[in-house]
Amino acid sequence: MLIGIDASRANNEQKTGVEWYAWALIQELKKIIPSEHRVVLYTREPLRGELGVLPDNWQEKVLKWPPRRLWTQVRLSFEMYRKAPDVLFVPAHVMPLVHPMRTIITIHDLGGVRFGAGYSLFERWYGVASTRSALNGAHTQIVVPSQFTAAELHTLLGAPLERVRVVYNGYDSRIFNTDISAERIVKVKRAYGLQERYVMSISRLEEKKNTLGIIKGFELWCEKCEKKSAGSAKEWQLLLLGKPGYGYADVAQTIEKSRYRGQIVRPGWVESTDVPVLMKGAFTFLFPSFYEGFGIPAVEALAVGTPVIASYSGSLPEVCAEAALYVNPFKPAEIAAQIELLSGDEALRQTLIAAGIKRAQMFSWEKAAEEIKELILKKF
Repeated sequence: MLIGIDASRANNEQKTGVEWYAWALIQELKKIIPSEHRVVLYTREPLRGELGVLPDNWQEKVLKWPPRRLWTQVRLSFEMYRKAPDVLFVPAHVMPLVHPMRTIITIHDLGGVRFGAGYSLFERWYGVASTRSALNGAHTQIVVPSQFTAAELHTLLGAPLERVRVVYNGYDSRIFNTDISAERIVKVKRAYGLQERYVMSISRLEEKKNTLGIIKGFELWCEKCEKKSAGSAKEWQLLLLGKPGYGYADVAQTIEKSRYRGQIVRPGWVESTDVPVLMKGAFTFLFPSFYEGFGIPAVEALAVGTPVIASYSGSLPEVCAEAALYVNPFKPAEIAAQIELLSGDEALRQTLIAAGIKRAQMFSWEKAAEEIKELILKKF
């Protein structure tokens, strides 16, 4: 069997959620796809780093395409027309217009349909169109990362549930674990200008991730601190990890006008090896997104032993279960209230840490890859 995998997103140098998903699954599939099958990784540029280290039965195929847009629809489609594999796996929800009958595609969420305000006009149109295109293929197998997303596909777009398979995402347990020394935390915190106590979030700095709500919640917490003790608010910082996204101008303006702007740290994209250390050093991890199809950063925070404050909308209650505290993402005051609760109840904090470590163990890329392998090798 000839197996094709779209590796274009996995090959991006600065990865966010979907890119890490594609990268991690490909790395695990290398270990478990039997050697009698041949695998081709389709990519726009030569594969980088570990991604380019391939088993003997794997190969990369660089499909050059000078325009930055429409590589999937034009260049990958042409390759599918010219020489299609027996089965194609697309780890992101954009499927080539021309594709084999046996195609497996992951649809990560329906944010463009459910939460259109968080996307540009093009993003909304493109996301919805690509998702509908995937559903139109009578034999296309749909993979989603949560029961929540499966229900959304069925409710909003009428997807037959028998064509939808829930495969939970994983996390990199090699680096996201509790074996992070205090000395390393101190060193990394110093490198990013962080003090002893900070709360943090990881996501694109944009509307749909509720960055404005996070900032407001932090401001309200600082105000609470000032009422209790003059100057105590200065002991806290807010660390916002992530690149600017849609609506970032409002985020930047809000920070600039904030009384606590000097305590808001925005390093932008950081080295992936520093992320778990920064998570481990945080007092709590804030993830009050308006909409999530899974929420890998929340699981990563649970895995390192940092309490999570998450939104009760979307998939997060399904993923984090009893291991997190929850807020209404439209009410920043609830973020401040939950930080206050954690700061005054060490027993609760330790309970959440223990529950979080246990909960994170339910998710792994090894499990996810095994399920994807079954779908690839299954005759349908």
